[in-house]
Amino acid sequence: MTHPKLYESRGAQYYKDSQTTSFCLYAPNARNVWVVLTAFGNEEHRLQMTRTIEGLWETVTDKAKPARTYLYLIEDYHGRYMLRTDPVSFSVVHIPEVNQVHSVVHDETIYQWGDRNWMIHRFQTDPLRSPLSIYEIQAKSWKSGRNQPFKFRQIAPELVIYCQEMGFTHVEMYGILDHARKWERGYQIANYFAPYRDSGTCDDLKYLVDLLHQNGIGVILDWIPTHYHHDHQSHYFSVSLHEYDGTNLHASCPSRWGTLYFDFNKEETRRLLFASALYYIDRLHIDGIRFDAVSQMIRRNQQDIPSAISFLRELNQTIHRHYPGVLCIAEETEGYPNLNRNMNFDLKWNIGWSNDARNLLRTPYAERPQHWKQKVLDVLHWARWSDDKMILTLSHDDTDSGAHNSNCILLNLVSYARNDMDKFSDLRNFFAWQICAPSRGHLIHMGDEIAQPISWYQRFCRELPSMDWSLDNSSTLHGQIQQCVRDLNHLYIDHPQFWQYGEQDFSMIYEYGPNLIVAYHRGIHNNRRIAIIHNFSNRGYKSYDIPLPGSDPNVARIRHAIEIFNTDYPKYGGSGLFQNRQNEIVHNHSNGKLFTLSIPPLGTGVLQENLA
Repeated sequence: MTHPKLYESRGAQYYKDSQTTSFCLYAPNARNVWVVLTAFGNEEHRLQMTRTIEGLWETVTDKAKPARTYLYLIEDYHGRYMLRTDPVSFSVVHIPEVNQVHSVVHDETIYQWGDRNWMIHRFQTDPLRSPLSIYEIQAKSWKSGRNQPFKFRQIAPELVIYCQEMGFTHVEMYGILDHARKWERGYQIANYFAPYRDSGTCDDLKYLVDLLHQNGIGVILDWIPTHYHHDHQSHYFSVSLHEYDGTNLHASCPSRWGTLYFDFNKEETRRLLFASALYYIDRLHIDGIRFDAVSQMIRRNQQDIPSAISFLRELNQTIHRHYPGVLCIAEETEGYPNLNRNMNFDLKWNIGWSNDARNLLRTPYAERPQHWKQKVLDVLHWARWSDDKMILTLSHDDTDSGAHNSNCILLNLVSYARNDMDKFSDLRNFFAWQICAPSRGHLIHMGDEIAQPISWYQRFCRELPSMDWSLDNSSTLHGQIQQCVRDLNHLYIDHPQFWQYGEQDFSMIYEYGPNLIVAYHRGIHNNRRIAIIHNFSNRGYKSYDIPLPGSDPNVARIRHAIEIFNTDYPKYGGSGLFQNRQNEIVHNHSNGKLFTLSIPPLGTGVLQENLA
């Protein structure tokens, strides 16, 4: 079934020619519905709505101009009265005088986009053969504390500059959809069309997206289709979808997060969520949707949920058919097979890589050889042969250990190291492993690029910016690892060998578990091939031989190789003792060719081979 774009008919639709606004609400089992036009939280006008045979309630008025606030007064199936926000609100605002959230009439024609060149390029470009370096942020806390969040228009220019400097091609934002409480991460959704009330209007969000697009940066929306917020603020007022007309229009059962799972057998659930996703792509020019908690959406209690699976398949097919270039990305944690083929996702978060890489960081050096195959070799081979196309992620979930500790932050994972030099060397190697390993892209969460010592969520709960800006561009080890991540991102973007064919452009060169050294190739572009060497031990080598595979026909074409990146450079906080810039790296021996090079402890070197 093709689902209508509800945002074109439901909610408050303002018509500039007639200067009237139509209101349309789905509440099939309500006894009566009124539109209540408000000012500073107080009722100014109450308009009776008329019920249609489809269960819609409608009215038209010339009293509701753009920026007018309103609510619906519902007499529900049981005869109870409650004021409700519009479930298809395009903007909502908090009214401090009454401590309520009200819907806002919006004129869709006011904002004039300036991203035409970006949209044309997106239409003409295959995103799976383009660089994907994602910066994940919570917009409301990236630059300020939760009680005084920056507006979308405030953070826009700073976010553009930071992403350009750091080499991020895309921003992924969570906490964008309106959610019930300011101290939340942003995953208990109250409204699936309006942006978060304290961050601005939908036109403010358009401005942020537009400015990012005009500066060559894509935008991915973290979207929550699995569960929703269901608590009512009082017995007479609610921002929730739950039991909107007094009956269950959306819910399945309680979720693990204190919310309710959506029931995808219910047609209204499918219509509402289908329209929400298309709205953000169509009206707000979003370039990708990251589907949250897909595992719990499609499978619970060891049973598949066919209605949810069919919903995802239909939605993804529709997006691909009508919006070429928009990415559909799954966060799936249980290893459900082949999401690309079964549900038409483009990409999937590689949660397995994240777990293995972080566990390897936790493992003392002497114990790492025991885990070599599982946490390094299997990861490389699985990336090459998996049916799903993967993004290697270091997300907000990975470093969130609650309000009162920072156990999961990167620095704590290497707390066993004997000194800061080893800790930060290991972390630089970790980021090089993430960005260089075979994949379709990578994602880094705000604050992790500077290895901040307090977790983002702990800072958020203290009403501080989630990102510790005192460490930004500093001369400390935190600022130096930030520069390392910056240069890795630009290295990745500047060399199509990493992203033109994704994980397909990968072949093994060498691995030796006892020394914790692995080397591999990443593709050829303009007769230049990239070779990466990782050392996961704390022992460095001034001269180390790596034989090149005789089965590789391109080995005979190698004329010379140069080092183009090394995590041990002094500008990153490294020793500078294991560089290869002046060395002849490629040598002949009796069985073929080999690399002879310096390999830093807990470090990565990247070579460029020039082929004949």
